[in-house]
Amino acid sequence: MSSMTKFGVGVLLLFGAWKLFLAPSRIQVDVPYPLQYRTQIVGAASGADRLPLLIALHGAGANEKDLDGVFADFTTPVRVVSFRGPERSGSGYVWSRGQGATQQEARAEQEQMFREVADSIALGATEIAARFSTEGKPMVFGFSRGASMAWYLGVHHPERFDAIFAVAGELDEELLEGLAPARRPPFFAYHGRKDPVVGMHRGQRTAEAIERLAGRVSFEEFDGGHTVPLSVREDVERQIRNLRGS
Repeated sequence: MSSMTKFGVGVLLLFGAWKLFLAPSRIQVDVPYPLQYRTQIVGAASGADRLPLLIALHGAGANEKDLDGVFADFTTPVRVVSFRGPERSGSGYVWSRGQGATQQEARAEQEQMFREVADSIALGATEIAARFSTEGKPMVFGFSRGASMAWYLGVHHPERFDAIFAVAGELDEELLEGLAPARRPPFFAYHGRKDPVVGMHRGQRTAEAIERLAGRVSFEEFDGGHTVPLSVREDVERQIRNLRGS
């Protein structure tokens, strides 16, 4: 076997473990923000298989590769679609940004952009689910500011998602105003007791507010800070299996 052939086989074996599609795609449906995303398959499956779809949303200042380690050890076959925030921030991206003559104007602009980006993700998730062979509706996993987006998506676009996983995040109360209790997907929230970025009490407050609207919120504490520990990664995979009845 030639050295080039050996190299080619090695590459195929490497990519066979993760089945990673590196070329980024972009939402095609008409949305305020045609976001880029990257698709990968974890677990023993092929791209043609009918799979659960998990939307992954990174934290502020990160990118669509940031959460790869969360799903790397999954044995449950899942198609993971990682979105990239629309606004550059340092070496990474954020989900929203606001400018204005006053702090109030800047906050209002940021909130409006947050809502429009969420609308784009919701429509994009439905588009992606239709593009691939998908089992059930998409689910959402978010970390930090991505968790804020995940909370929002489950509350404001409940008809599009089967479950929401939020780690180390909160949602501003203004983004819940005017909502009434209704049937919404189950929420699974996780927060570190020593989180120095988003205090656990802030995550608890969001969980309590959304429980009043949805009635299906699980909130779990873990030892540690602003991270996604192994215990959370394992529970997310377990919940996905339970939701899919496998």
